[in-house]
Amino acid sequence: MQKRDEYEKKIKALKFVHQLLKDKGQPLHYAVLMDEVAAKFFKDEEDLIRAKARFYTWLNLDTRFSSMGQGYWGLRHWAPTKGARRLPLLSLLHKTVEYDDSPPKTAPKGSDDEFYPPEEIINDEEPVIEPDDFSGEE
Repeated sequence: MQKRDEYEKKIKALKFVHQLLKDKGQPLHYAVLMDEVAAKFFKDEEDLIRAKARFYTWLNLDTRFSSMGQGYWGLRHWAPTKGARRLPLLSLLHKTVEYDDSPPKTAPKGSDDEFYPPEEIINDEEPVIEPDDFSGEE
């Protein structure tokens, strides 16, 4: 029968927290919620110690509540949706990155600019290794 009493106390405490958050209209810190619940439902020192150990888990498991960060808890519908688009850091810094997939530039004809190598052809062929290239042990 004791487990039934604990379960009922838990349900009443969570209903109280839900109503408290609804009335306040803003997220409250975990410590404030725990103090309110302790004052109303857990007069006995032993019950209070047990409740403090479990209260955080109760909030996490109850789908009506959501952690708002930094110890603040609110109602689930106050939290931003999980599917919110996240912008890359570069766009947040108002910078963009240009990607150029065109072939590498070559120097204009008649230019002696060393920055642009003369028309260099990339050799994608694998080198041929002849058996005579290895001298073996000497």
